[in-house]
Amino acid sequence: MKRTILALSAALLLGGIAISCGSDDEGSTTATTAAPATTAAPATTAAPATTAAEAPSSEGPIKFGFLNGLSGDYSSWGPPSQDGAEAAIGVINASGGILGRQVELVIQDNLSTAEGAVTGYNRIRSDIDAMGGVESDGAVALLERLQEDEMPTMCPACGTTELDTKGGNYIFRITASDTTNGIVSAQLARDLGFTRVALLVQQTEGAESPANVFEEVWETKVGGEITNDVRFAPGRESYQSEVEQALSGNPEAVYVGAGFEAGLPILREYINAGFEAVLLVSPDMIIPEVAEAAASLPTGRVLGAVATDDFDSPAYTAFKDAHNTYAGKPPPGGFYETNQYDQYVALALAITAAGTTEGSAVNEQIPRVLNAPGTEVYTYEEGVAALEAGDDINFQGSSGSLDVNQYGNLVSPTMSVRHIVDGKYTEREVINVDPALNL
Repeated sequence: MKRTILALSAALLLGGIAISCGSDDEGSTTATTAAPATTAAPATTAAPATTAAEAPSSEGPIKFGFLNGLSGDYSSWGPPSQDGAEAAIGVINASGGILGRQVELVIQDNLSTAEGAVTGYNRIRSDIDAMGGVESDGAVALLERLQEDEMPTMCPACGTTELDTKGGNYIFRITASDTTNGIVSAQLARDLGFTRVALLVQQTEGAESPANVFEEVWETKVGGEITNDVRFAPGRESYQSEVEQALSGNPEAVYVGAGFEAGLPILREYINAGFEAVLLVSPDMIIPEVAEAAASLPTGRVLGAVATDDFDSPAYTAFKDAHNTYAGKPPPGGFYETNQYDQYVALALAITAAGTTEGSAVNEQIPRVLNAPGTEVYTYEEGVAALEAGDDINFQGSSGSLDVNQYGNLVSPTMSVRHIVDGKYTEREVINVDPALNL
């Protein structure tokens, strides 16, 4: 994320907010949110009295890790993701915490890379009781380590197909799989009447995963043609030759799978060259920067499918109120902020149900608080009340149903098609996956 992580220098008082540097590790902060946030002054160092984060204790605060791309390719999602996470911490603490203990958010930048995720996790692993915020590259890199550490982990933005059959054991995905994203993108191309599509894909897990599904579905289920399959390594200033190669076969559309750092120059080179093929973009490119750069293009020239929220749910209303209270602004929408919020409420409910922060016990309770049967609850407060009354619960998130299968994957994600209108991504329609295209 291209911003400095803000440290809120305030005393930890009931009805206040405190953020302090976590241990001596660069890029890590610890935050506790307990009441409506006041505007905090940016700070680069903590107050002298602040101590480093200590190992999880049954007597101190419960600590949730937030391992997220605060810089690099995923940085556009960082601020809204962190806002959603901190809103959840605020609601949990305002409702009495977990098992009578307050909750802190330990923030760690993973640099939007697999290597950064491993390094970042190692910095905070001894300080936290559970973790969230993880993206695809980090999830794959940490999969075995999380199981070894018995670290309950939520994946609010992990699309990787690696989790399709490997999750559910200390890692749970509460967003659409790249399998779903790839199928829906191929379905969208089919429904638009295309028969010839090129691929222009960045060589990272988060980009290639849905692109590979798209390619398989497009060729084997739709019967379409891939005119060119261009893969590239990110990190360069120009991708002109790759853009020209992808468009050389006169495709009707190009599936572009890239993070914004590569996606923006690709888009500009496409515009400067005067190409007219439709760009079907991966979820990583459905961000304001891309929409603004494509403002001169006709409506519908750039579009893509992404998971969306259940805006009519009481859970979304509660989330929106919490976001206004603790982030001090309405949620922007489309940045996984609801998923970030839902993950910590789910972890808090699982710990409440387990009666302990012990990893294996919490891991066992996560699917039990997310899945039917049980009383449907829409807020943390409702969930705690039901659990204390001895009821089973089925937590419904602000992002929609959070039912997970045996592999810890979201069962029924809601998808929407978004296109660019006047420099902004706008929802065109909600789309249901065609079962005939399932692999």
